[in-house]
Amino acid sequence: MCNLKIKGLSTSYGDKEILEDVNLELEKGKFTVLLGLNGAGKTTLLKSIVGLMKKVDGEIYIEDKDLKNMNYKDKSKLISYIPQNIHTSQDYLVEDIVIMGITPHLDIFEMPSKEHYKRVDEILKELNIYHLKGKNIGNLSGGERRLVYLARILIQRYKVLLLDEPNTFLDYVKQYDFFNFLKSLIKEKNLTTLITLHDINLALRYADKIVILNHKKVIDTLDCSKEGYEKILVNHMEKIYEKDLKLIYTEVSPMIIL
Repeated sequence: MCNLKIKGLSTSYGDKEILEDVNLELEKGKFTVLLGLNGAGKTTLLKSIVGLMKKVDGEIYIEDKDLKNMNYKDKSKLISYIPQNIHTSQDYLVEDIVIMGITPHLDIFEMPSKEHYKRVDEILKELNIYHLKGKNIGNLSGGERRLVYLARILIQRYKVLLLDEPNTFLDYVKQYDFFNFLKSLIKEKNLTTLITLHDINLALRYADKIVILNHKKVIDTLDCSKEGYEKILVNHMEKIYEKDLKLIYTEVSPMIIL
């Protein structure tokens, strides 16, 4: 079932058009990856969905609700977005950052409950970062900070998850732990997702759907359950990178190499 639908979306920075007539449908419960060259507009597409771009034309719907006409609080109840570069005050404790995730669901003068804080502890333990609970966010490494923000979205009752290069700052082992956890989360909560990556092989290993962005438009959406999708992906990426690529098969997943 389609949960997020984009029709005829165009976005500009000033007079420069970044995205043109983008059409895309995202399904619930699917690990959907967005691939494209650096500067192709992947981040801009996520920001356009969230409402962080000023010049956006076209339609964006979540479960038949017009996202462009929603206020920030209502939008925050539906969408969780983690940018590639996370900027926040150095003074917040990890526990404070995580509990902020429940704010859109509280009334104006309502405070987080003991149950909310209990859930924070559970999530931090689930991500193996409970030891960071009392630390200032500004004193953490980039990888630790990214896990803290993942913890914050886990306390939300969102329906759409947008992640921009979520493996940034994660070391080799932790990025696989992260993606294994993320894939399980998407299935368990039946989330609609769009996740930008620059690593094609991570997409091949984890994606259920692969969206390819090039020359301002979505040029293809591949269903990774269909036989032969890997070869189609190679053909697209060879044209995009203007390089000959080789597809090999391993016990874990297919891989693309130069």
